[in-house]
Amino acid sequence: MAKSTTRLREYDTVHHLGSRIAHKVFFLEDDERNDFMEMSRRVADFCGISLIGWCIMANHFHLLVYLPSPANIDEGEVLRRYARLKGSAAAVSIEKSLAEFRTKGEPGDNQVRLWVDSQKKRMYDISVFMKILKQWFTEEYNRRHSHTGTLWESRYFDRPVPYSAKDIANCLAYIHLNPVRAAITDSFDGYAWSSYQAFKKGDPVAVAGMRFAYGDDLPVEEMVKRHEELMDALLEDEKLRRAQEIARKRAAGYEIPADPLTSEAMVAQAAEHLEKARRASMALHAMRESDMSIKQKRAALRDEVAVARQMHPEFDFNQLMDALSIPRSTLYRILKELRQKV
Repeated sequence: MAKSTTRLREYDTVHHLGSRIAHKVFFLEDDERNDFMEMSRRVADFCGISLIGWCIMANHFHLLVYLPSPANIDEGEVLRRYARLKGSAAAVSIEKSLAEFRTKGEPGDNQVRLWVDSQKKRMYDISVFMKILKQWFTEEYNRRHSHTGTLWESRYFDRPVPYSAKDIANCLAYIHLNPVRAAITDSFDGYAWSSYQAFKKGDPVAVAGMRFAYGDDLPVEEMVKRHEELMDALLEDEKLRRAQEIARKRAAGYEIPADPLTSEAMVAQAAEHLEKARRASMALHAMRESDMSIKQKRAALRDEVAVARQMHPEFDFNQLMDALSIPRSTLYRILKELRQKV
């Protein structure tokens, strides 16, 4: 998924949000992850944003949220949300202040409206939601640990998710799979700071999030079956990707230890596939250099590009061009032809 570089406020949209602890240090303890989950619920309620799913890791977090169109809320609802964010004592204090403003006639009424409007401006906005959440958590963390300065590596990432059941379910499964990919647990519901475990325990927010992805009519057992099938498929893709990466690095001479997520059998299979692809690429390259017709050379070159993409899926356009030693315009044409064949 590509990172969004803009912060557009488009309503009725789903967003995959996240941020990482600075310096890639594992900071968050169990109680801090509990606090983060509670804070995210309270800030979401204040902002009018729906939490679909979450996974709070030791050094980063993932949130899947829905940003609805703004509701026309009254002063009472603003105060309720303010209490949810700041606590009951702060809400009682502001209510007293608003009551005092009203004793001053029209100027006081204007002050009340200004305060209410200022709170409404903080609602239904992804940027504000993330700003409040991260700042609040940073303040609490710094207070507990006598820490100063920034806690987060960067602002945050925001990856818009197409508004379809399939895409939302895929993103939710990707988020829920984080602890398994990190080898923290070997079960999909074995991580305490994931909305999937919360869903299995009947947490209403997590249940509503799964319903958002799978619909209100689907029985819980069927939701679990479909979601775990989806996670199984994603996990197999991840195991294969890691096996291929290990095989490529070992082929390049690096000493890469075994990965707990994949197996040496998969690595060996990936290495065998890599070697076959390498031989095929060399053969195609030799054919390209031989005495063939223009048409035959073009076909051989096209096959060589296809094999190179298979061998090195991580290569971007420039890396592929350098590896094959072919002109930019030629590579562009071949890639276009290969896409049209798919």
